[in-house]
Order: sequence, then structure tokens, then C-alpha cells
Amino acid sequence: MAHRPLAALDDRMATNQRDSAGVALWAAHRRRLLAEAAALKLKLPRPGLAKADPIALRLAVLLLLLIALAGGHGDWRPRLEAAMLPRFAALIPGPPARLDAWINPPAYTALPPLFLAADKAAEAAIRAPAGSTLLAQVQGSGGAPRLRVGAEQADFAAVTPGVYKITHVLSGQSVAAPAATAATDNSLAILQDGRTLAQWALEILPDNPPTVEFISPPSRTERAVLRLEYGAADDYGLTGIAAEIRRIDRPEDAPLEIGLLLPAEALRQAESASFHDLTPHPWAGLAVTIRLIATDALGQTGQSDPVRTVLPERIFNHPVARALVELRKQLTLAPDQRMPVIRGLSALGQHPEHFFYDLVAGLAIRMAERRLLYDRSDEAVGQVQSLMWDTALRIEEGEVAIAERDLREIQEALMRALAEGASEEEINRLIDQLREAMDRYLEALAEQLQEQMAQGAEPQPLPPGAQTIESDELRQMLERARELAQSGARDAARELLAQLRNMLENLRANPLAQMGQGEGENPWEMMRDMEELMRQQQELLDRSYERAQQGEQRSQGERGSQGEGQGDARMRGEGGRPNANQRDARLQEEVRRRLGEMMRRLGDMLGDIPRPLGRAEQAMRDARDALGQERPVEAIDPQSRALDQLQQGMQSMADKFMERMGQSQEQRGNGQVGMEPGFGRDPLGRRTGENGLEALEGVELPSQMELRRAREILNELRRRRGERERPPLELDYIDRLLRQF
Repeated sequence: MAHRPLAALDDRMATNQRDSAGVALWAAHRRRLLAEAAALKLKLPRPGLAKADPIALRLAVLLLLLIALAGGHGDWRPRLEAAMLPRFAALIPGPPARLDAWINPPAYTALPPLFLAADKAAEAAIRAPAGSTLLAQVQGSGGAPRLRVGAEQADFAAVTPGVYKITHVLSGQSVAAPAATAATDNSLAILQDGRTLAQWALEILPDNPPTVEFISPPSRTERAVLRLEYGAADDYGLTGIAAEIRRIDRPEDAPLEIGLLLPAEALRQAESASFHDLTPHPWAGLAVTIRLIATDALGQTGQSDPVRTVLPERIFNHPVARALVELRKQLTLAPDQRMPVIRGLSALGQHPEHFFYDLVAGLAIRMAERRLLYDRSDEAVGQVQSLMWDTALRIEEGEVAIAERDLREIQEALMRALAEGASEEEINRLIDQLREAMDRYLEALAEQLQEQMAQGAEPQPLPPGAQTIESDELRQMLERARELAQSGARDAARELLAQLRNMLENLRANPLAQMGQGEGENPWEMMRDMEELMRQQQELLDRSYERAQQGEQRSQGERGSQGEGQGDARMRGEGGRPNANQRDARLQEEVRRRLGEMMRRLGDMLGDIPRPLGRAEQAMRDARDALGQERPVEAIDPQSRALDQLQQGMQSMADKFMERMGQSQEQRGNGQVGMEPGFGRDPLGRRTGENGLEALEGVELPSQMELRRAREILNELRRRRGERERPPLELDYIDRLLRQF
């Protein structure tokens, strides 16, 4: 614009302000400039950069600006302040060094880490187990720090500029000398640039060896299993307990070592009982010493005082099984003297009827004999002893011994799986196997008892204070252990399984324990009552038969005088002295009423009454009526039928009891539990065998074959006693034989 009005507005009048003409002229000049400036209008700029930048490199600046905005939009304020405001940090001294330190005890101690606070360094000493690891870190300006533990020193390692770390194991004297019992005092300090950052009083605790002892002397259970009850302790946890067994007569021989299960892992104090079936071992029945050995995580061991005892041995009742075990023991005591054992095996093999012609047992006996005769190696003795043991078990108990062995093996496997932290699938699989093995064992016990009952043996009565438990309760305990294991409470599951094992070890089959607990409802008492009824019925029949024979021997003429005598007898009966027929009629009625009461009890117990007993009751009615009408001859036939029906009814009762014992799994395996180790001996200390027979050393006990033969003879004698046509001399002889039974 002409005369540059915008720039002229900034001009000042240079002449004297007192010149009025000049001032007026200057004011007119400014008005003209303002008028021109009011008409001023801006136009679009026309930069000349495009001529200097024909390829548009200037757009790169715009691109960099966009990238900066996108990358720094979140913290643009600090960036802008850092670019615009000056900093004087270099002139300010740095912060003091920061120290972090802590001690990690060994993992087996299960102790938490110990944090070392620098501001509490002057307080009580830090107590750390031997073998702990010290970790320390220093941050801040200065040189590399130095660690001092007692007389030992070590430098920190630089991780990044200004950051230093160190890892150091606090071994102390307890690791170098495990027998040390006193704690080791040390001074723990961290130094930097000649000054002490922190210092603590440190007490390194030694790891002492574990201790172990017997809570009670070793004992045997009802199933001839060795029971070891122990107590053990360690500073930080037990890792294992074992029993070392040595023979007293030959202490130089290699000991027998068996592992004992701990109730839980890493226990500092443990009190438990362990069961071990050592009856198959050749040392069974020998005097030994047992020493307990406990181990901790460092491999240190502690031992108990040795205890003298006799290893439990199984008591065999079968003569052949007992002979095999005795021959087996002879090999243990004198393995070089084989000929007496060979001759004994040969004698047993020549009489297969003694072991029921069992082909497997016969072949095993002959194989053992030939092996000892032709194989002179030392390994042959141990293998022959194992074969003789299996053969004795087969002859003595059959399937019970096998089921018992399988049950113990699965119990041991399950306890070890829980202790070693096996998977849940493995635990469930072992529990299922244990349940099946337990069912087989209980079933084998019930079948064994049934065989003994069939041979005439009766179960031993429950001793005072004995406990009874049903198989359902055992299964419930097993399922409870499964639930505990699944929920993670494996220590509780192991404790419950240990209780279950204790029950099974002291279990004795008693299938009829729950078949009537009230007075007079015991099946064996009912069988004895039935035998008493049969005896009374037999006496009534004998008297009727004698009077009938006397009547037949009289002549026809004497019968008239007999009538007069009967009239006199009836006259005496009217005076208060009843004759023989009337008295027998009342006795017959009393026997019938007792039979009716027994039938009622049988109905309550079994839910069914054997039909022969009903027919016997009707025959007794007929005999009573005949005797009441002074016709003893007519009473013989119904009395004979009554006696025969009573015998059939008694057999039917026994069959029904057998059916009830085996009709369902729920009634198998009921047993008495809680038998003390010394139970089963009389006041003189003598051991009683099964079926009430004394299992004394040197006493010949009847075999199962002999018992079965005796039962058959007894049944035959009872059958012949009921045949009234036999001569009186023969009947008297049969009566004397029955009284002996």
C-alpha cells in the first residue's frame, strides 16, 4: 500500500510539541493513515517454497510430526516439560544404597523364608538351619559390596550398573560335623565402600540325627502277623523307618531289613504301628533281636535299643502241613543236613491219603524231595523252603491263605502309593483292587468256617469285651478312605486305612454273630436244644417199647389180670399217684410244647420253619393221645415218626443256617475284632487251637479228614438208634457210644 500506513502508524512527531500548526498537521496525517488502514484486506499467501522444493521434501517434516503425535500422545506432558524445563539432578547427591536380604531354609525343613530387615539388625539373633541359602541385593551408587559371614568373605556380583547380588550357603559346622549338637554363632554383615550397610547376629542351627524307640514290645496279631509299634522324632521331618532283624543264634548272618510305613510325609514326630507277615520267612519261630532305624532328609540315622523276641509263626493244625513246616525249620537251623529232611518228605509223599489225595500237594512234596537230593547249591535250600511253605498253606487253609496274602500285598501297595503321592487314578485303582481282595478274603473266611461246621466244629464263642463288625462297615471305611484321598486329605486316608488293616489283621470269621443276639437265639444253642428234645423223645419211645414188649409176652389169661392191675393203677391214679402211661403222656405234651416254642423262635430267626418239625409236632400229639388213653402200643409208631422227623428237622435247620451264611455277601465276613496279641491262651499260658482244641507242641490234633469221618459215624449211630427193631443189646451199645460223643 502507498506510504505504508501500518508502519507509519508507529511514527512519532519529531518537531516541537508546542508548535500548534505542526501538531494539527500531524493529527491530520494520522487520520488519513487510519482511514487507509481501515480499508486493509488480507489476501491468500503465496509462498515461494514450492519454487525452492519442486519434489515436496517438505512433506517429510509433516510426516515426522504426525509420527511424534501418535507415539507420544499418552505422555506428552512429561515429554514437553523435559524439553522445555532445565534439570539440575547432576548437581544433587544420589540416594543412599538400598539393601534387600533374606534367608531360604532347605526345602526339607518346610520352614518359611526369613527376611533380614536392616533397621532391626541390632535385635535378637537370626536363627537359621544349617544349609540355608542367603540371598542379598544392593541398589545404589558406590562400589561392589562385600558379604562377611564369620571368617568367610565373598564379593557381590554386578547385575546392572548400580545393582549387585549374591547367593551364599550358610553351611556352618553342623554340615561338616553332623554329630554337633550346639548351634554355631556367626556374625553376618554387608559392607560397601568401607562402611557397614547392615549387620546381624546369626545362629546356625544344626540338623540333629533322628530318634526312634519301641512304644510297646513286638507282638503278634490274631493272624500271626508281627506288630511293631514305634515312636520317632526328628528336627525337620522323618523320611523313613526300618526294622533290622538279626538271629540270636547266628548274629553274624546278614540281617533281615523291612521298611515301616510312616503315617505321613516329613513328620517331625510319629507314633504308629506297622504290620508285617513274616510267617513265610525261614526265620519264623526263631529267637531274634529287632532294632529300629530312623532316617532323615540328610541321610542321618538314629537307632533304638535292640529288643529280643520270637518271630511269629503260623500254627498249623493239619498233621501234614505241620510236618512240612517242621522240616522247613530243620533246613533253616541246619541247611547242610539234608538227608533227614529228604527222608521226611519221602515219608509224607508215600501217604497221599493224609492230604486228601491232592495232586498238586503230592507233586510239590516229591519235587522238594528231588530238588534237595540232586541240587547241592545253596539257592536250592531257599527255593525248596518256599515251595514247602506254599504246600503247607494249601493243605492247611486252601484259598484263605492265598486271599490273605493278596490282601496284604494290595494294602502295602496302597499305603506306599499314598505316601509317595501317586495320581488319583492310581489311588482309585488300588482301592478298587483292595475292595475286591477284601471281599475275596471275607468270603474265603466264611467258606472255611462253613467247611468246619459241616465237619462238626462249632465257632468259638465271642470272648468278653470282643467287638463285632460287619463287612458293610469295612466297605464303608474303605469308601471313606477313597473320599479322603480324593479330597486331598491323604494323611487322614492313610490313618483310616491303617485302622482298617489293624481290624483285618485281628479278624476272625463269625458269620452267625448277628443271627440273634438275644438270650436263647444263638443257633448253636438251638441245635443243642434240638438234640435235647431228640434225647427226651428217644427215652419216651424206649419206655413205650418196653411196655409193649411186656404186654406181648403175657398170655391171654394174664391180660385179664393185667387189666385188673391197670384198674388198680387207675385207682391209685385217682388217689393222686398217676400211672406210667399218664406220666409219659404229660412228658410227651411237655416235649411237644418245647418243640412248638422252638419252631416259633426258628420262624423269627429264619423266616421259615422246617416242615419235618411240623410233622414231628403232629406225631407227638398222636403219641400223647395214645398214652393218655392207656394204649402204649399205639404210641410207638407216632413216637418213632416224631423222632425221625426231629432228625430230619435238625438236618434242615443246619442246612438253613448254612444257606443263611452264604446267601448274600452282606452276611459274609462278620467277625470279631480287637483281639489282644496274647488272647487265645488259657490261664496257664497254653495256646488253644481252632475248634476248641489245644494246639500244644507235641500234641497230635485230628485232621480235617478225621473230623469229617467222625461226623459221618455220629450220624450213622443216630440213624441206627432210631431203628427200634434192633436188639436191646445193640441199642445199649449204641447209647454208650453216643454218650461218648
